[in-house]
Amino acid sequence: MITRPMIPAGAALFLLTLLFTSCSTLPAIRSLDAAGTRAAAERCRRPFLDAPHRFVHAIEAGMPEGTMGTVLGVTLFDPPSGIVHSAVLTLEGFVLFEARYDKGVEVYRAVPPFDAPRFGENMIDDIRLIFLAPQGRLLHAGALENGAAACRYEGPRGQTVDVIVRPDDAWEIVTYGDNNESLRMVEAFFVKNRIPEAVELTGFLTVDYKLRMTLISAEPISPEDVKKH
Repeated sequence: MITRPMIPAGAALFLLTLLFTSCSTLPAIRSLDAAGTRAAAERCRRPFLDAPHRFVHAIEAGMPEGTMGTVLGVTLFDPPSGIVHSAVLTLEGFVLFEARYDKGVEVYRAVPPFDAPRFGENMIDDIRLIFLAPQGRLLHAGALENGAAACRYEGPRGQTVDVIVRPDDAWEIVTYGDNNESLRMVEAFFVKNRIPEAVELTGFLTVDYKLRMTLISAEPISPEDVKKH
């Protein structure tokens, strides 16, 4: 079990859903020989754990109008089944939001502003982006000019997902829309044994948002622990 001191400060989550439609160009991924391509594809799997885990984070959310209050995020996930269970709590333990994904999203609790339309679906999408490997087809594996391994996947709803793993094991995930506009970006820092001590998720929507997640604990659990929640 990995344990980190909890940071002070604060954040609540509020995600909106309208996307930019401006066109742009995807970053260039340099092709490699067959052995290099296989190595890059394997390295792109490092951000995604293979066994069920429970993560607890201190979360701060940044919005254009400022930063909101402190929350805790508890996430249970089972990579083989794709099941995710997530809860957002106050520091005192009051549950603000709780939802589960198992071939579909089921929201158990949502208090304002967590009851906004499609908040549950958007939040689960963010969690799956951070913790679970892309489910779509691998389109290209290679390297960026800075030497980082890079893989491009076919994402849902016409999206594209890039996974980038740098030599120091820090990693980045970016999703693009059908016009190649950036939708979301996940950046992981201070990675030890494949587990980052800090994660930032940025949404490029009509109103941008940024979630800063500082690790409190991470521990392996059984698949039954995920299923019974």
